[in-house]
Amino acid sequence: MSQMHPQKIKIYNGKIVTPFKIIESGCLLAMGDTITEISEGNIETEDAIEINANGKYVAPGFIDIHVHGGGGYDFMDANETAFLKVAETHLQYGTTAMLPTTLTAGREALLKTLEAYESANKRNTNGAQFLGMHLEGPYIAMNQRGAQDPRFIRDPDPAE
Repeated sequence: MSQMHPQKIKIYNGKIVTPFKIIESGCLLAMGDTITEISEGNIETEDAIEINANGKYVAPGFIDIHVHGGGGYDFMDANETAFLKVAETHLQYGTTAMLPTTLTAGREALLKTLEAYESANKRNTNGAQFLGMHLEGPYIAMNQRGAQDPRFIRDPDPAE
């Protein structure tokens, strides 16, 4: 696919979710990464890849800002495979971007998880996009810890 000639995609026969309403039997035309037209009924166009939504919903991708894992994997597994498998699993269900989230843990476990993130982020081509990491602790109030292990909660350390 060339930058000069972005791919044209037409998705038709779908329930298109917009900020204002759901368009029944709608049609969506996109050029590259940009939606260029949405309409009730059909949009006449040439040279487009056509996708029949078969009456299913067509919606923007979900962005998950707090997710610990999926598909049998957890980000605290702290390896590239876990990160990639979680991203692939969530993409199958409509999440297109996410913030992998840690549990409150010891310093070494958190550093290992961050290293796995950096490695996986470079290779993540088949899953939901990583937008950065969400570190859930260790610097949280004890009375707001929820399910976090209190053994790892501590006061902020500027050196860290």
